[in-house]
Amino acid sequence: MPLRKKDLTDISSIESILKKYDGLLERGDSETFKYTRIPFDISPLDILIGGGIPRKRITIFTGKSNTGKSFLASQVVKSVQKMGGIAAWIDTEISWDDIWMTKCGVDCNKLLLSQPTTGEEALDLIRGLMNDGIDLIVLDSVAGLVPSAVQEESFSYNPMAWQARFINQSLPKLLSSLKYGSALIAINQLRSSIGPFSSAPMPGGVGQTYFSHGILETRRAGWIEEHGEKVGFDINIIFRKSKTGGLVYQSCTVPFKLEGTFDILEVYIREALASDIIVKSGSWFQISWNGHREHGQNGLHDYFLSNPEEVNILKMKIGGIDKSRR
Repeated sequence: MPLRKKDLTDISSIESILKKYDGLLERGDSETFKYTRIPFDISPLDILIGGGIPRKRITIFTGKSNTGKSFLASQVVKSVQKMGGIAAWIDTEISWDDIWMTKCGVDCNKLLLSQPTTGEEALDLIRGLMNDGIDLIVLDSVAGLVPSAVQEESFSYNPMAWQARFINQSLPKLLSSLKYGSALIAINQLRSSIGPFSSAPMPGGVGQTYFSHGILETRRAGWIEEHGEKVGFDINIIFRKSKTGGLVYQSCTVPFKLEGTFDILEVYIREALASDIIVKSGSWFQISWNGHREHGQNGLHDYFLSNPEEVNILKMKIGGIDKSRR
């Protein structure tokens, strides 16, 4: 006897349907559909994206050249390794530098690395790693994915939109493998547009924006100077798309040091200034919990660097603010 529509509200009817379509249907609150996150361990960035990069999802890091995309990905790798997980880096640009990645905090001895010859080889490897349940896979980059049909031809062979077709056909094939728990980060670049159709074009076409679950765009916001010397720059990170929560369409700014680190102290100081934990008056800075005053930003930095116990207090107070925001 077929089930009537009104019977669907009855628990026995739901159970009978689940049994009938065993393996194809589950309850919406099933553990199968839940996912965890891999944090950056950078307070404003983790708040922006809802707690970290989501597993079982595809996240795109995009932006112009030299704006910190690969560095951001390296910090997620660092976080995975800190948690005891396994990460893989698919280097289609042939730009891997273990010395630089070590400076960024990555344990290269515990990282899986591949430099595939063709786009098919890269994506087959990614799907295999996802099926194996690898914690994190970084594709660096989408722009470097070249299908064999183009790779094997002469340099004059350049069919229109070959890369967009390849990406649009390939990305959907990865979606079914996300259920095994991997987080996939795909790095891409922003290119100049030759027409009025896109203000932020990426190699590979617009299909990426359909199949990805989150897009982070990086921009260089300005130089950081210490004692008259350029030591880094601010990375402005815009959350362009999200299917996993977070503060979509908003942004945050994090300070990047050219030595290969985030300036964590600067992050704390900026949070403290925004919350009046540290009060600025002209060129003077006053610390609320002890009344200490320092002249200039460099002086404030030097004070905290010379007093690590004060940094711990600052971190604790900022942590309290973060909890209230969440």
